[in-house]
Amino acid sequence: MQKIWTKALRDSISDVFSTMFFMVPEEVPDLKESLDEGPPRSWIEGWIDMEGPEGKARVLIWAPVELARELGANILSLDPDDLAEEDMLDAYREMLNMVAGNHLTLVDEQGSWRMGLPESSGPSQSVAPDTGRAQWLLYFEVEGMPLVAGCRLQES
Repeated sequence: MQKIWTKALRDSISDVFSTMFFMVPEEVPDLKESLDEGPPRSWIEGWIDMEGPEGKARVLIWAPVELARELGANILSLDPDDLAEEDMLDAYREMLNMVAGNHLTLVDEQGSWRMGLPESSGPSQSVAPDTGRAQWLLYFEVEGMPLVAGCRLQES
């Protein structure tokens, strides 16, 4: 199940970012090492819970504030500097909602999984995002900025 969910999450991020936010994410598997060594930055963490006949899942996405601000500005047609923090967080949660919704359409042909509401926290200052709550991770570069996505599955 993890292999299917990983591919679906990768494809969903690519589709949603390119069509809705006009940004092209490129997967960079060795990005983790450079994140652990860089200077501290402010990170936004977002997650959404799902439940289905096979168990529960949580999709998580971490991005630096600069990327979250760019996402919000692109979808709201604003300059990133003119975006209020609450609007940035709303846009980030909407991105997560779109990614997770697209993800579910790729893994759940019968429509038996249910998706909760997107949530977010941050910004929090650290060198790299706290990814310990995910079982597996994907690393992307978007417009020269890192994006980390992952999932935690609890099969029944």
